Amino acid sequence: MPEGHALNKILKDIIVKYKSLRGFRSPYIPGWDCHGLPIEHQLMKEKGWDKRKVGRVPFRQEATRYAEHWIEAQKREFKRLGVLGEWDRPYKTLSPDYEAGIARAFYDLFEKGYVVQDKKPVYWCPTCETALAEAEVEYADKTSTSVFVKFPVVEWPANVALAFHPEGRYRLYESGQTHERFLVGDPGWKLLEEMFGPGKSNAPAVEGLSLEGLVAKNPLNNNDSQGVLAEFVSAEEGTGVVHIAPGHGEDDHVVGKSYGLPVLSPVDDRGRFTPEVLPNDLAGVSVWDANPVIVERLAKAQTLLKEVKITHSYPHCWRCKNPILFRAALQWFLKVGDAFRTALIQSTNHVDWIPEYGQERILGMLRTRPDWCLSRQRYWGTPIPMFLCEQCREPLRDRAVFDRVVAEFEKHGGDVWYEKDAAYFGATTPCAKCGHAGYRKEEDIVDVWFDSGVSWAAVLGRRPETRGTKRTDVMYLEGSDQHRGWFQTSLLPAVALTGEPPFGRVLTHGFVLDGQGRAMSKSLGNVIAPQELIQKYGADIVRLWVAVTDYREDVRLSQDILDRVIDTYRKIRNTLRFLLGNLADFDPGKHARPLNALDPLDAAALGAFNETLEKASRHYDEAAFHLVTATLADSFCINALSEYYLDVRKDVLYCDAPDAPRRRSAQTAFWIIARGLAKVLAPLLSFTAEETWQTLREENRLAPEDNPESVFLNPFPSPVPLTGAPVLAEFLRARRAVNEAIEKARQTGVVKGANDALLPLKVPAGGPLASLDAAALASVLGVAAVQPATAPVDTPEPGAVTVAPGAKCGRCWLWRELTPAGLCARCADAERAAQPA
Repeated sequence: MPEGHALNKILKDIIVKYKSLRGFRSPYIPGWDCHGLPIEHQLMKEKGWDKRKVGRVPFRQEATRYAEHWIEAQKREFKRLGVLGEWDRPYKTLSPDYEAGIARAFYDLFEKGYVVQDKKPVYWCPTCETALAEAEVEYADKTSTSVFVKFPVVEWPANVALAFHPEGRYRLYESGQTHERFLVGDPGWKLLEEMFGPGKSNAPAVEGLSLEGLVAKNPLNNNDSQGVLAEFVSAEEGTGVVHIAPGHGEDDHVVGKSYGLPVLSPVDDRGRFTPEVLPNDLAGVSVWDANPVIVERLAKAQTLLKEVKITHSYPHCWRCKNPILFRAALQWFLKVGDAFRTALIQSTNHVDWIPEYGQERILGMLRTRPDWCLSRQRYWGTPIPMFLCEQCREPLRDRAVFDRVVAEFEKHGGDVWYEKDAAYFGATTPCAKCGHAGYRKEEDIVDVWFDSGVSWAAVLGRRPETRGTKRTDVMYLEGSDQHRGWFQTSLLPAVALTGEPPFGRVLTHGFVLDGQGRAMSKSLGNVIAPQELIQKYGADIVRLWVAVTDYREDVRLSQDILDRVIDTYRKIRNTLRFLLGNLADFDPGKHARPLNALDPLDAAALGAFNETLEKASRHYDEAAFHLVTATLADSFCINALSEYYLDVRKDVLYCDAPDAPRRRSAQTAFWIIARGLAKVLAPLLSFTAEETWQTLREENRLAPEDNPESVFLNPFPSPVPLTGAPVLAEFLRARRAVNEAIEKARQTGVVKGANDALLPLKVPAGGPLASLDAAALASVLGVAAVQPATAPVDTPEPGAVTVAPGAKCGRCWLWRELTPAGLCARCADAERAAQPA
């Protein structure tokens, strides 16, 4: 399991569990995108199969078995992380009902005019022999040959035009060496002077606008190249003239379409020139291998001016990592016209983006979003459910036929598409365009991003536990790269079909890096596998690592970071152990004190729990889990409880009589806090919270309705209904002032520590400390004795520390007046109470 998968699944699990505890219907239905190139590549490699020889159905059946195997393996890993979900009823894009949902959405988009068949340039991987989505393209450096040729010559056989910037300045340059004349833009003048030295011009400069319609000759095939205008031509660098190949570039295609230029794409699926290329002796040659041949021919024709090697960022296939092509091919597209683009952009205003900059990120992509190429020339995916006329390729439009297709998919899955002919599905209606009554089935599959992009329709609208879910209640949570991927590919079909985005909230997290900010990779030796961490430390350490990080940025993972996480976990766990360990003889049905009868310090501790609960709830709602963890771990468990409240309460718990009101008061507070902490920690530290809950259940006899069998069957804790409880921070502030005074006295040898210290203490009038007598005040401050006095001070002010009267009690170790048995009065009473009757 990659680190990023653990991060993602745990974040989702925290939200689902929190919302469930809050009383929301928030089922987590795990899902797997099963189709696509990864499995197809792996099977071809393992089986030694050739795509052109293996049958579609046998291959798909084997791919299904392969996918199911890995689904079960991943399922076990996710369960071990403590992720709760419908693991026995996940959704899988390979399942018949889901494939039917994909087919249904595709045809609905076709009916509404969004899906069309067109020939235009797409990203094409000649290695994988398929079109690619923008999200399936990675960029890497590539060294290429860049050439300058004599105007009007260009070196690409698919060239049909030359583009000028309409507002660019163009001049005739005459070489002083060869007396040749070149028409170039202003930047090109400098390039020519670098090659030929100073030149001259006997003609005035002209605007590119006047060059529209100019005709030039291609030196390789002698075809005419028409002068056209294009805004994307740079007027600042290069020659100011760009070759146009409408079959090999999106911008070129748009310009070519506006001028009615032919869409030439003489390249086959494997990236080899086809016989239509001119000169045709290049037919069958790879476009990469043909480049040096073309350059050599330009040189022989004395049209090559300059050849240089450049290293530039170039698109590569995400799967095979090889360079790709821009190639015109007949494909199915989801059109993104101006009106639809506006609707997409406006729809983002109805989504809560976490973090907020997520909206601007996806808007930047939507503003320039090209048409979405939906078809793939592969085997492993959902078939495109379209029938094409055998004569004219016009798609069949017949809802009844299509409903039959969906029904068959629901029964048998997509394999039925390849097992039956068109007539089986009822595709016999005469073609609306040419009248022919024969159809062939489309053989391409749909882009796997479309599979996942319609999950809102294939799952939410069809599963009984999610049916009726409002769009505003749906959250999408993925890595920040999914603005380009799943978020976009879900938004497009949803807005097209429903007019609304499919989600109300989108939360994104960063990538997992090592401690130095580097990507995890085997070659660097910095990979930390979540499975190994679980085996070594337990799943809650991995969960806490996720919880303490600000996932909105890239997340770091290293042993040093883990050590800090482990330290935090131990402090939380030790707090819970101390609470539970002091409830062994506590039966809440018999021993719990009424809230209005609690000792002031215990009431203050519950008040601090209420404050913690309010802050944690707010941060949970904001999905700021690192702040939830800081509130629960640092502010409450460590600072408020371990370092103060639990420490000073040890004397009462260990030395008061078992049934002493003060001891039962402390246990009542411990019991309430332990139960509350188990619930509020449950979304984060699921195993620890469940362990805590089961300990409480085993040791405390409660009615079943108040003691569900799992912590996750509880509601989220409500504030403890206190009235006028003192503020724990006031006690803590006094304790710190007193400790500072005692430490100074200890260093000078006045006292040995708090157990033998007596100190006068000025306390603010009207504050919680002023209501306590001397004995109670000494108890909450953890000292032997206090001489309190109210005074006009803002904070407690201790006086000079002296040794308390009496001697050290042999039981509680506090300095007191002792009985002949060497015990203070409190301990003597406790000893007598412990004697059998």
